Formats: sequence, structure tokens, C-alpha cells
Amino acid sequence: MANPTLAGTTIPCPTDSTRDYILLKAEATTIGGKTRWDVFGRKYTYKLNYDFVSVSDYESMETLVNNLTEQTFIWDKYDSCDSTGVSVLAELSSRQPKTPGNKDTGFYSKVTLTLSEVSSRI
Repeated sequence: MANPTLAGTTIPCPTDSTRDYILLKAEATTIGGKTRWDVFGRKYTYKLNYDFVSVSDYESMETLVNNLTEQTFIWDKYDSCDSTGVSVLAELSSRQPKTPGNKDTGFYSKVTLTLSEVSSRI
């Protein structure tokens, strides 16, 4: 399995990841007391969890996230991210240091990269 790419840049393989299904819907209660709903969108949110990410890898991901535009995410782990990719908005959590050190000697942090699809799949 190849490493994931975001905006054409290869990012490190995460320690673990999840793909959450998000259903966007409208609900209404009828006069008879029944709940009715209509789906107007569905999409995925990908969470890439890193237990030990280096300073340079974090700064690379931070640069990608800080441009605040939709980007293409490709990873062959998920069939929804095929070779053409999906458009996502990225959010990077703050660092939680896991090892002592500094930028020169190297330290590692725990971070989560959250990627939310921009367009609905319906």
C-alpha cells in the first residue's frame, strides 16, 4: 500500500485511520407524530492518526493545511479515494509531544489530520 498523498504531496503513513460516513439530512415530524426525513447529502471524513510524527513531517502537513483551500486526497487504502482522488478540506490538530527533544535533536508528536470531503456523493 502506498503512502497517502494530499495536494500531490506524499505524507507519512498514519499509525491508524478511520473513515466516518456522514449523512446530511432534514427531519420533520408529521401531524400524525411520525418522523420523516430526506437525505440531501452524504460524504466521508477521513481521520489519519499519527502517534509519532517528526517535526519536519508535521511542518510539511501544516503547510498543506494552512492554504485553506480544497485539495485532492489519494490513498489506495480506501476505495472512495481512487486514483483520481477526492476533494477535501484539511484540519491538523495541535502537537502533543511524545518524546523529549527539540527541533535540532528531533522529537516526535501525536497529531490527527482530519480530511472532510467537500462534495456530496449524491
